[in-house]
Amino acid sequence: MRLKNAIKLIFANFGVTFKVLLYKLIIFAVLVAVGILVLLPNFRSLIEASSLDKLVVTLGDLLKAIFVPDMVFAEEQAAFASYLTEFTEYLRGNVGKIAGLGGAIAAFYFVGMFFNNIADFAVGQVVNDYMSSLTETGFTVGIFKNLGRASLYSLIDVGVSLIFMLAAVSVCLFIIWVNPVGIVTMFFAVLVFVVLISLKQVFMSDFMPNILADRKAPGKAFRESVKVPRKDFIRKFNNYISINIIMLYVNVTAGFFTVMLGLLLTFPMTTLILVCFRFVSQYTTSGKKYYLAPEEIVRPRQMAEEEEEDILKKIDEE
Repeated sequence: MRLKNAIKLIFANFGVTFKVLLYKLIIFAVLVAVGILVLLPNFRSLIEASSLDKLVVTLGDLLKAIFVPDMVFAEEQAAFASYLTEFTEYLRGNVGKIAGLGGAIAAFYFVGMFFNNIADFAVGQVVNDYMSSLTETGFTVGIFKNLGRASLYSLIDVGVSLIFMLAAVSVCLFIIWVNPVGIVTMFFAVLVFVVLISLKQVFMSDFMPNILADRKAPGKAFRESVKVPRKDFIRKFNNYISINIIMLYVNVTAGFFTVMLGLLLTFPMTTLILVCFRFVSQYTTSGKKYYLAPEEIVRPRQMAEEEEEDILKKIDEE
């Protein structure tokens, strides 16, 4: 029910999608421009020495072989496994250099994440205003309306994301290191990544809604968010796993079959569905009613039962 209601909210707030896209494209363009000046020379030498470019090409051919009958899958898998072995051997022999470059890339990534979270917070403001009172708040207004709280939220979220991201990447690299064999390795690496990211989303699910919907300070909102009851944990985890797998499929498919053009729609849609689910989940567990549409109000079961009891009392009194 929560996921279903979150999907309904997407259509009610669909206008914010392309504003989110424009914002994120600008941030991405700035980071890429700076990254080219700072990191490109070092990254170019790494690509040439590690056969990373050939690894990426063979990975594309391997994925293409799944859908193209004329290509021999076993040959493409063997080529991919060969270059993957070369790449892992290069990593083993150049750990210090890779770590330094990885740290610089991580810094750029988390700067991007900080500004990305500002956009997510603005989307949360738009969604919360609609759910609570059918108020249509502009995306730009949402950015500047709570910029201070949005910055604190973003810093905390980036810190937590760093922990889970390092864990996810480390486990995935370990799997590839131990058994660099094509599809099986890729399956388990992606599975571990999705599971760990979903765990992070469960613990951070109520963080933003606690700030915007309940007007709590970021520190208190975070502490209450990570205290997830067992039943609610299982429900949220199942939903986040489903959302992440579906959106991973949608993004990969859109990118592959539309030559990356479809990502202009699916990336901001991913942001929107995750934010909508966070607010639907928090409103539900908090027992608050909310709007899905002007003519559709969702009342939690407890509230509906209380309203029914009030009606019966009034009838008895009359």
